[in-house]
Amino acid sequence: MIKMNRIAITGANGTAGRHMCALLKEKNIPYLPLSRKEWDVRDWLTFDQLDSVFGSSAAVFHFAAQLPNKDSSTFDIFDANVRSCLNLAEWASSRSVPLVFLSGATVYKDSHGKNITESDPKVVNGFGGFYGYSKLLAENIFEHFRHDGLKIVILRPSSIYGYGLSSDKLIPSFIVSASRGETIRIPQPENRVNLIHAYDVANAALAAFQRESWGVYNVGARNHSILEIANTAVEVMGRGNIICTPEDSAYKPFTRFDLVSDLAKSSFGFAPAISLALGIKLISLEQERVC
Repeated sequence: MIKMNRIAITGANGTAGRHMCALLKEKNIPYLPLSRKEWDVRDWLTFDQLDSVFGSSAAVFHFAAQLPNKDSSTFDIFDANVRSCLNLAEWASSRSVPLVFLSGATVYKDSHGKNITESDPKVVNGFGGFYGYSKLLAENIFEHFRHDGLKIVILRPSSIYGYGLSSDKLIPSFIVSASRGETIRIPQPENRVNLIHAYDVANAALAAFQRESWGVYNVGARNHSILEIANTAVEVMGRGNIICTPEDSAYKPFTRFDLVSDLAKSSFGFAPAISLALGIKLISLEQERVC
């Protein structure tokens, strides 16, 4: 098992990054949280500049990414999600620094496929749009350097949830509506999505790194219907109600990101620990604290 020293975490202000920092703090592992203030990953840095950013860190967990939004262009996404990985991979290779990269299930061609494994076909233009393709491009860059000796773990989580998500996302919006005693309207209640709590993703990243399980791994948890998610939010909050609007008779429900995580389980003991109810409870407590 690898000797633990300080771990640098890019994207430390994001949902996955915040949980990664919390886990390392809990385990008394030194860490260096990095945000755009320290390195805006859209900017190309020299090796000397990256030396300054990461200091004496023994590993980098690269969780920073540009998510698609109304203010982000394809250039922003490319620079943040692809170009930064080339910058980081070259530097890490030259300095013999191991990496853990947070990719995603959006790299798969069929996001509605059943029992998706790491070897399933990859996307060119699919559910995740250019963002999903940018993650695949980044993976390919790291794979190139892995063949030249770079030590890297690539994780492909399903849909991550946890504190730090914006209020317009599915679970936070259900929590807000339920806490206000409002009605949650669901047009497609039988659709399902594989959810994984950010704390479980953080545990997977740390376990894979500690066991030196260099390679590519799915990390998913359970498939939950939209109705189940809404019901859990109402039960946890003790308020609110749900109305399911009628579906078109021709509509066929689907499951998104039905990942098989057997390889992660056998390689570094991956096993999700956070139930949906507990995950929603933790988000609601964080929302209360912020408010």
